[in-house]
Amino acid sequence: MHDCDLINTLNINTYHSYFKRSSSIIDLAFASRSVQNYIKNWHVNEDANTEFNHEVILFMIVTEKMKLIENSLNASYNLQKVDWKKFNMHLQKMKNEMIIKMRRTINLKTKVIYLIECIKNAVKLFVFKQRICAKSKLWWNDKLIEMQKALSSRKWIWKRCRTDDAWTEIMQMQNSYHDAIKLIKNQFWINFLNKVEEKKVFQTYKFIKSWLIEKLFLIQNAQKKLKTEFNEKCKTFLKAMYSSSLKVQINENLLLNKSIQWSRIIERKIKHAINFSALRKALESDDMSFVIMQRVYKSVLKIFNLMYSNLIESNYHSKIWREGTEIILKKLNKLNYSILKTYRIITLLNCLDKIAKKLIMMQLSYTAKMNDKLLNFN
Repeated sequence: MHDCDLINTLNINTYHSYFKRSSSIIDLAFASRSVQNYIKNWHVNEDANTEFNHEVILFMIVTEKMKLIENSLNASYNLQKVDWKKFNMHLQKMKNEMIIKMRRTINLKTKVIYLIECIKNAVKLFVFKQRICAKSKLWWNDKLIEMQKALSSRKWIWKRCRTDDAWTEIMQMQNSYHDAIKLIKNQFWINFLNKVEEKKVFQTYKFIKSWLIEKLFLIQNAQKKLKTEFNEKCKTFLKAMYSSSLKVQINENLLLNKSIQWSRIIERKIKHAINFSALRKALESDDMSFVIMQRVYKSVLKIFNLMYSNLIESNYHSKIWREGTEIILKKLNKLNYSILKTYRIITLLNCLDKIAKKLIMMQLSYTAKMNDKLLNFN
């Protein structure tokens, strides 16, 4: 009714019953969708000693005014918990309406915008954001859960009796608990490094990266004036990256050659371009991944085939697809971070645009094989 989500971390007890000698999860924290993306690092404060049966719950609300922001390289969607059946059923219900509107729409730009909106609406309904915090652990196991439960239960007993023996027992259990964490973390890391392959280098980075990163420092422009506002910093980076003097040379004779014919875009090529794309890449500028695109294609493949055929055969490259998201990464161990050279930038391109580019590359490859003139570089 109120469209709220639970922000508690699973399997963490928040209440300890004195009479039943048991622990349970009673205290629940909910947040609306407009607020939940700002909530980070939910946890129980183990150091807080109160006279009540309820544990002290802490969490952070990260706002724009803070100096730390969420790392852009973290995964944005929790794909493991998506109900893909409901996702597919939703798109299937929309399919006929989408096909009719796509066929009736003449303007190609409108078609592109409509398809993007339909995909994003489906994602918003069924694919939820991943809440990554400092306590997100891949090495966590059942043994630690049992030790944590026992420690919480013993703390509750001490809160009732407040004896020296109970406190000594808590200290011993707490030391054993932290020693077990260190041992399991170390063993997990060693096992991972022994089996890691080159393709999993980003997975290695995921284990060691911070879930929060610093905001940009003051940046100097070409005139060595410091820029404080975010928009001014972005313009400074763009001017440094993309020079206005860059010109693209086009072979007009090749464009006017009517003997070179493009092959038609067939469904098999579109399917190949989508299904054989890397799944473990960072989210693109449209906040989509190829995992989501493959699911969407299975549900509404007729719409994808219709749209890409129309766009490429009409020589139309949507301006929306040409937009990218620049990720600014700080180089380590630099003295002055106001200089542009102390940063490096990677660009996340549009997911739908990447599919179109793959189709065009297939077309070029096939046309080059069939026409010797394209291979004449003299």
